[in-house]
Amino acid sequence: MFAVLNIESGDYHSESPALKREFKRAGIPWVNGSILPSFARPYTRYRDALRRSQKVSDRTGCACAVVPLEGV
Repeated sequence: MFAVLNIESGDYHSESPALKREFKRAGIPWVNGSILPSFARPYTRYRDALRRSQKVSDRTGCACAVVPLEGV
C-alpha cells in the first residue's frame, strides 16, 4: 500500500469522511490532510499514488511524494 505525503507540511493526503466531519464540527476548513498515516488514502499500486501526488502537487503548489504504508 502507498500514500501521498505533502513534504512541506508533513500531512498525508486523506479523503476521510470522518475527518471532514470533525473539521466541520470544529469550524476549521479541511484541506484533505492528516498527520496520521492511518487516515491517509491508501493506494494499492504505486502508479496510482504517483498520479494522485502529481495532481495534488499541481492543485496545491506543494511538493508531494509517494511513501509506502506498512502496518498501518
